[in-house]
Amino acid sequence: MSAKPSVAIIGAGLAGLTCGTALQGMVDRLCIFEKSIFPGGRISRFRAGEFEFNHGAQFFTVNHPLFWNIVSAWQSEGIVRPWEGWIVELQKGQIINSDMSTQRFVGVPGMQTIVENLARHCDLRTSTNIAELEYQDSGGWRLFNERGDYQGLFDIVIIATAANQVGDLSRLVPAISKLADRVDMTVCWSGMLAFERSLNLPYDAAFVLDSPLSWISRYQYSEGEHDADCWILHATPEWSMQYVASFRGRVMHALLDAFWEATDLRARKPLSTSVHCWKHALPINPIGEDSLFDEATALGACGDWCTAPRIEGAVLSGFSMADRVMKHVRKQSA
Repeated sequence: MSAKPSVAIIGAGLAGLTCGTALQGMVDRLCIFEKSIFPGGRISRFRAGEFEFNHGAQFFTVNHPLFWNIVSAWQSEGIVRPWEGWIVELQKGQIINSDMSTQRFVGVPGMQTIVENLARHCDLRTSTNIAELEYQDSGGWRLFNERGDYQGLFDIVIIATAANQVGDLSRLVPAISKLADRVDMTVCWSGMLAFERSLNLPYDAAFVLDSPLSWISRYQYSEGEHDADCWILHATPEWSMQYVASFRGRVMHALLDAFWEATDLRARKPLSTSVHCWKHALPINPIGEDSLFDEATALGACGDWCTAPRIEGAVLSGFSMADRVMKHVRKQSA
């Protein structure tokens, strides 16, 4: 391995982009491969006509001191701000509890701003689905996409994706694949609604009880001529699993029915409706390690499935991964 190795990161969610940003200047060449058209993973954007939604996480909380420092820097840059929205617990239209004590943050103008800011510092290659890794006897990994097209040779490879894909890509390194294979992920159907007139709901978001829905949230950011009232719905894992193979139209109708029941509002026709199925939404049983790295093959893995199913968990896992790579590089160079 050269003094400054080449690094490939598979996955441009928060863990992968955090790792890539932290490694800038420490490596000779760093490429991040993302199968979607946008970076961000579960905080990426979703466009439905003229409307744009963050259909995954709509806010984040902060607990770890390192993450507090990062969020303070993001605030100084103007890409996040505290979210003062009123969050309640909702049961059949009745507000039964209100949560005003927890400090929450949002991206400005949307959550994807955070990852777009990180991606500016990286060589990001979107719409590139890495499907196979081939280890070389002399060291290093050759990368291929799902069509078998060669994507390059790298000294170090970091897989920063959902646990199931980590397991698939790391078969040659059982120390990583076996841990990733143990992680179970929830399924989540998301619905995105836009209404021409305000629904006049007094709260901004709600944890929904006794419903196919687990969460509803007003979404402020939209483009175009409509000053619409936009809402994001998240179904429960159990309901989502039951409907995982259903037609999208059927799912949308069922989510709308659940929304009207949860809010106790009379049904009305939306301007726009869309649905998305997160087939690997959140890790149920994280492995309890910040990141994984195999010194012999220079293959690593990181993500919130390592630590905790939160934005904070993904960022801290990405930093841990970068730290392990830098220690490995120094050891190889000694």
